[in-house]
Amino acid sequence: MYNLNMPTPILDQQELDQLDILITRYNKLIKPTSLSKLGENVNSKIPSSVKAISNNIKSTVSEQEIYLQTMKIIGDSFKTLEEQASKYSASEEYIIDKIRNIDFDVQNLDEICMLRSYKIAHVVNTHKKKDVALAFVEGGTTGIAGFVGIPFNLALSTFLYFRAVQSVAMFYGFDVKNNPAELIIASEVFGNALSPRSSHNELGGNIDKMMLITRDSILHDTAKKTWADIASRSSIPILLAQIRALANKSAQRAVEKAGGKGLESIVFKGTFEQIGRKLALKSVQRAIPVISAGIGAFLDTTQMKKVIEFADIFYHKRYILEKKHRINLLLESKDS
Repeated sequence: MYNLNMPTPILDQQELDQLDILITRYNKLIKPTSLSKLGENVNSKIPSSVKAISNNIKSTVSEQEIYLQTMKIIGDSFKTLEEQASKYSASEEYIIDKIRNIDFDVQNLDEICMLRSYKIAHVVNTHKKKDVALAFVEGGTTGIAGFVGIPFNLALSTFLYFRAVQSVAMFYGFDVKNNPAELIIASEVFGNALSPRSSHNELGGNIDKMMLITRDSILHDTAKKTWADIASRSSIPILLAQIRALANKSAQRAVEKAGGKGLESIVFKGTFEQIGRKLALKSVQRAIPVISAGIGAFLDTTQMKKVIEFADIFYHKRYILEKKHRINLLLESKDS
């Protein structure tokens, strides 16, 4: 038997209690956002002369053109985006270093499933300050360019959000770098984070359902059944299995489409095609260099916080619900 510090019990009471805490956080997240209220407040304080300038700019270039320019940047200059983002993206080594010594000397992402979820969440909460600070710098820097900086800002900021979701996934032990299905799930979580509860595909819909699972739901499912029975009949494991199956199917298509190109660029471009037109294009103030740097930094920071919060809720909850399954897989792989 492979020697690991098996958690006893697999899920302690504090982990089960997290399910209801996460529901509260999720419900708060999907309420009308402070971001939209912020936009209204900022807009009301902009001098009429400044609004006139921005309206003249908007009359010459449409949101559709901004979207198309952004898609062109993603298609033609993904390597540049990747180079910029890679300076700040979390590597597996970084993740392991931050997670190590919570309970035992974790050697790889697979072993993270042996830890307590709330201890991992503490590490994620510490790390997210780095991503938020990055969004502030990125938003301010590209915001200085005003209107002409919007397409590149939209491409880079969205890609940074995408990478931030991947980092959260890896902290909870889900390998988005080497498992295409996990990259697909992360991309769907990322899309939902930017537009909660607006999914129009089966995978996104299942993610929404998973976000609403409470502690009482899992206790009800386990009350009168063995784990083997739950695995074959219970609604929660079936939902999780369906998420993985749909992701695997999408991953196979993405791998075939990618060919010799990078899989991440294909997945990111496909996700942006679905959500790009729906993204609020950073507020009209970006078209005005005098004030756009500050507004851009603030809006990108707010958006990054929202994305990380959504990702943390999803992966924390998924970690709890799949913990026993993942431990079993880990032990089987070490014994074989």
